[in-house]
Amino acid sequence: MFTTNEFDDRPRRTPRWVLPVVVVVVVLVVAAIAWRIVERSDAGTTTSTPTAIDGPDPVAAPKGLEWRQVNGVRLPFGADGPARTDGPRAVGFAHTPQGAVLAAWQISTRLMTDARYEQILNTQVRTDLAGQQQIRNAVTQVRNFDATQFSMAFAAPVGFRVEYYSPSFARIYFAVPSAKNGGYDFERRAVLWDHGDWQFQADSGLPPLPNATTITGYTTF
Repeated sequence: MFTTNEFDDRPRRTPRWVLPVVVVVVVLVVAAIAWRIVERSDAGTTTSTPTAIDGPDPVAAPKGLEWRQVNGVRLPFGADGPARTDGPRAVGFAHTPQGAVLAAWQISTRLMTDARYEQILNTQVRTDLAGQQQIRNAVTQVRNFDATQFSMAFAAPVGFRVEYYSPSFARIYFAVPSAKNGGYDFERRAVLWDHGDWQFQADSGLPPLPNATTITGYTTF
Protein backbone atom coordinates (compact mmCIF):
# COMPACT_ATOMS: atom_id res chain seq x y z
CA MET A 1 0.00 0.00 0.00
CA PHE A 2 1.27 3.46 -0.93
CA THR A 3 1.19 6.41 1.51
CA THR A 4 1.20 10.14 0.86
CA ASN A 5 4.81 10.30 2.16
CA GLU A 6 6.02 8.37 -0.90
CA PHE A 7 4.97 11.25 -3.13
CA ASP A 8 6.19 14.06 -0.87
CA ASP A 9 9.24 15.56 -2.64
CA ARG A 10 9.98 18.27 -0.13
CA PRO A 11 13.69 18.37 0.84
CA ARG A 12 14.47 16.65 4.11
CA ARG A 13 17.49 16.78 6.40
CA THR A 14 19.54 13.58 6.29
CA PRO A 15 19.72 11.90 9.74
CA ARG A 16 23.20 11.86 11.25
CA TRP A 17 23.36 8.05 11.40
CA VAL A 18 22.86 7.58 7.67
CA LEU A 19 26.35 8.61 6.50
CA PRO A 20 28.31 6.15 8.72
CA VAL A 21 26.00 3.33 7.66
CA VAL A 22 26.48 4.18 3.98
CA VAL A 23 30.26 4.22 4.42
CA VAL A 24 30.23 0.78 6.06
CA VAL A 25 28.07 -0.64 3.28
CA VAL A 26 30.35 0.78 0.60
CA VAL A 27 33.43 -0.67 2.32
CA LEU A 28 31.81 -4.12 2.51
CA VAL A 29 30.77 -4.02 -1.15
CA VAL A 30 34.26 -2.99 -2.26
CA ALA A 31 35.80 -5.75 -0.15
CA ALA A 32 33.47 -8.32 -1.68
CA ILE A 33 34.33 -7.18 -5.21
CA ALA A 34 38.04 -7.27 -4.42
CA TRP A 35 37.73 -10.81 -3.09
CA ARG A 36 36.01 -11.97 -6.27
CA ILE A 37 38.76 -10.36 -8.35
CA VAL A 38 41.37 -12.22 -6.32
CA GLU A 39 39.51 -15.48 -6.76
CA ARG A 40 39.35 -15.02 -10.52
CA SER A 41 43.00 -13.99 -10.78
CA ASP A 42 43.99 -17.15 -8.90
CA ALA A 43 42.06 -19.42 -11.27
CA GLY A 44 44.33 -22.11 -12.65
CA THR A 45 46.96 -21.63 -9.94
CA THR A 46 47.49 -23.27 -6.59
CA THR A 47 44.65 -22.31 -4.29
CA SER A 48 43.99 -22.85 -0.63
CA THR A 49 42.00 -25.99 0.06
CA PRO A 50 39.17 -26.14 2.60
CA THR A 51 40.07 -28.38 5.50
CA ALA A 52 36.70 -28.62 7.25
CA ILE A 53 35.23 -32.10 7.40
CA ASP A 54 31.52 -32.43 8.07
CA GLY A 55 29.49 -35.50 8.84
CA PRO A 56 30.74 -39.13 8.88
CA ASP A 57 34.31 -40.23 9.50
CA PRO A 58 36.37 -39.46 6.36
CA VAL A 59 39.31 -41.61 7.52
CA ALA A 60 37.54 -44.97 7.62
CA ALA A 61 38.20 -47.36 4.74
CA PRO A 62 35.32 -48.42 2.47
CA LYS A 63 33.55 -51.52 3.74
CA GLY A 64 33.70 -54.93 2.08
CA LEU A 65 36.13 -53.71 -0.55
CA GLU A 66 37.17 -55.87 -3.48
CA TRP A 67 38.90 -55.05 -6.75
CA ARG A 68 37.57 -56.23 -10.10
CA GLN A 69 38.93 -55.98 -13.61
CA VAL A 70 36.91 -53.57 -15.76
CA ASN A 71 38.13 -52.37 -19.16
CA GLY A 72 41.56 -53.76 -18.38
CA VAL A 73 41.99 -51.91 -15.08
CA ARG A 74 41.27 -52.73 -11.44
CA LEU A 75 38.33 -50.87 -9.92
CA PRO A 76 37.06 -50.86 -6.31
CA PHE A 77 33.66 -52.29 -5.35
CA GLY A 78 32.17 -52.51 -1.87
CA ALA A 79 29.27 -51.89 0.44
CA ASP A 80 29.63 -48.15 -0.24
CA GLY A 81 29.14 -48.63 -3.97
CA PRO A 82 28.58 -48.95 -6.74
CA ALA A 83 25.20 -50.58 -6.18
CA ARG A 84 24.97 -51.54 -9.85
CA THR A 85 26.33 -50.88 -13.31
CA ASP A 86 24.32 -49.39 -16.15
CA GLY A 87 26.16 -50.01 -19.40
CA PRO A 88 29.52 -48.25 -18.99
CA ARG A 89 28.35 -46.38 -15.89
CA ALA A 90 28.81 -47.29 -12.24
CA VAL A 91 25.96 -45.87 -10.15
CA GLY A 92 24.52 -46.02 -6.66
CA PHE A 93 27.22 -44.80 -4.28
CA ALA A 94 26.75 -44.23 -0.56
CA HIS A 95 26.19 -40.65 0.57
CA THR A 96 29.33 -40.84 2.72
CA PRO A 97 33.04 -39.99 2.38
CA GLN A 98 33.67 -43.63 1.46
CA GLY A 99 31.01 -43.51 -1.24
CA ALA A 100 32.57 -40.32 -2.57
CA VAL A 101 35.99 -41.99 -2.68
CA LEU A 102 34.72 -44.97 -4.65
CA ALA A 103 32.67 -42.81 -7.00
CA ALA A 104 35.58 -40.48 -7.71
CA TRP A 105 37.86 -43.31 -8.79
CA GLN A 106 35.23 -45.42 -10.54
CA ILE A 107 33.71 -42.66 -12.67
CA SER A 108 36.96 -40.94 -13.63
CA THR A 109 38.65 -44.22 -14.60
CA ARG A 110 35.69 -45.56 -16.57
CA LEU A 111 35.54 -42.21 -18.35
CA MET A 112 39.07 -42.70 -19.66
CA THR A 113 38.97 -46.43 -20.40
CA ASP A 114 35.51 -47.34 -21.70
CA ALA A 115 34.71 -47.08 -25.41
CA ARG A 116 31.24 -45.82 -24.43
CA TYR A 117 32.71 -42.92 -22.47
CA GLU A 118 30.31 -40.39 -24.02
CA GLN A 119 27.49 -41.87 -21.94
CA ILE A 120 29.53 -41.22 -18.82
CA LEU A 121 30.59 -37.77 -19.98
CA ASN A 122 27.00 -36.72 -20.66
CA THR A 123 25.44 -38.03 -17.45
CA GLN A 124 28.06 -38.28 -14.69
CA VAL A 125 30.62 -35.55 -15.36
CA ARG A 126 30.42 -31.88 -14.41
CA THR A 127 32.43 -29.60 -16.66
CA ASP A 128 31.91 -26.97 -19.36
CA LEU A 129 32.11 -27.48 -23.15
CA ALA A 130 35.84 -26.76 -23.20
CA GLY A 131 36.35 -29.30 -20.43
CA GLN A 132 34.37 -31.90 -22.35
CA GLN A 133 36.61 -31.42 -25.38
CA GLN A 134 39.73 -31.76 -23.22
CA ILE A 135 38.38 -35.04 -21.92
CA ARG A 136 37.72 -36.28 -25.46
CA ASN A 137 41.27 -35.34 -26.42
CA ALA A 138 42.63 -37.23 -23.41
CA VAL A 139 40.60 -40.30 -24.32
CA THR A 140 42.05 -40.18 -27.84
CA GLN A 141 45.56 -40.18 -26.36
CA VAL A 142 44.71 -43.16 -24.15
CA ARG A 143 43.57 -45.08 -27.22
CA ASN A 144 47.13 -44.80 -28.56
CA PHE A 145 48.82 -46.12 -25.41
CA ASP A 146 50.71 -49.38 -25.62
CA ALA A 147 50.21 -52.00 -22.91
CA THR A 148 52.98 -50.64 -20.68
CA GLN A 149 51.80 -47.04 -20.93
CA PHE A 150 48.22 -48.08 -20.22
CA SER A 151 49.25 -50.08 -17.17
CA MET A 152 51.29 -47.18 -15.78
CA ALA A 153 48.56 -44.64 -16.44
CA PHE A 154 45.83 -46.63 -14.69
CA ALA A 155 47.56 -48.28 -11.77
CA ALA A 156 45.17 -48.89 -8.88
CA PRO A 157 45.55 -46.55 -5.89
CA VAL A 158 46.81 -47.95 -2.59
CA GLY A 159 45.40 -45.22 -0.37
CA PHE A 160 43.35 -42.04 -0.21
CA ARG A 161 43.00 -38.86 1.79
CA VAL A 162 39.72 -36.97 1.91
CA GLU A 163 40.90 -33.39 1.81
CA TYR A 164 37.43 -31.92 2.08
CA TYR A 165 34.01 -33.45 2.63
CA SER A 166 30.50 -32.10 3.00
CA PRO A 167 27.21 -33.78 2.13
CA SER A 168 27.26 -31.98 -1.22
CA PHE A 169 30.93 -31.99 -2.26
CA ALA A 170 34.18 -33.87 -1.71
CA ARG A 171 37.83 -33.44 -2.70
CA ILE A 172 40.15 -36.41 -2.55
CA TYR A 173 43.80 -37.29 -3.09
CA PHE A 174 44.66 -40.82 -4.21
CA ALA A 175 48.10 -42.33 -3.63
CA VAL A 176 49.28 -44.42 -6.60
CA PRO A 177 52.55 -46.39 -6.83
CA SER A 178 54.90 -44.60 -9.20
CA ALA A 179 56.46 -46.90 -11.79
CA LYS A 180 58.59 -44.04 -13.11
CA ASN A 181 59.95 -42.40 -9.97
CA GLY A 182 59.39 -45.00 -7.26
CA GLY A 183 57.44 -44.10 -4.15
CA TYR A 184 54.00 -42.64 -4.71
CA ASP A 185 52.34 -40.17 -7.03
CA PHE A 186 49.13 -38.39 -6.02
CA GLU A 187 46.08 -37.96 -8.18
CA ARG A 188 43.36 -35.40 -7.52
CA ARG A 189 39.64 -36.00 -7.78
CA ALA A 190 36.41 -34.22 -6.83
CA VAL A 191 32.78 -35.27 -6.76
CA LEU A 192 29.52 -33.52 -5.96
CA TRP A 193 26.20 -34.95 -4.80
CA ASP A 194 23.33 -34.44 -7.21
CA HIS A 195 20.03 -36.24 -7.83
CA GLY A 196 20.78 -38.97 -5.31
CA ASP A 197 24.29 -39.92 -6.41
CA TRP A 198 27.85 -38.66 -6.71
CA GLN A 199 28.90 -36.92 -9.94
CA PHE A 200 32.51 -36.52 -11.06
CA GLN A 201 33.74 -32.93 -11.24
CA ALA A 202 36.49 -32.59 -13.83
CA ASP A 203 38.22 -29.68 -12.06
CA SER A 204 39.11 -30.88 -8.57
CA GLY A 205 40.31 -27.49 -7.33
CA LEU A 206 43.16 -29.23 -5.49
CA PRO A 207 46.83 -28.26 -5.91
CA PRO A 208 49.21 -30.92 -7.24
CA LEU A 209 51.40 -32.81 -4.77
CA PRO A 210 55.00 -33.93 -5.40
CA ASN A 211 56.09 -37.56 -5.48
CA ALA A 212 56.68 -38.97 -1.99
CA THR A 213 58.27 -42.03 -0.45
CA THR A 214 55.53 -42.57 2.15
CA ILE A 215 51.79 -42.11 2.42
CA THR A 216 51.57 -41.16 6.06
CA GLY A 217 48.17 -39.67 6.77
CA TYR A 218 46.46 -41.67 4.04
CA THR A 219 43.88 -44.40 4.54
CA THR A 220 45.03 -47.57 2.82
CA PHE A 221 42.65 -49.70 0.79
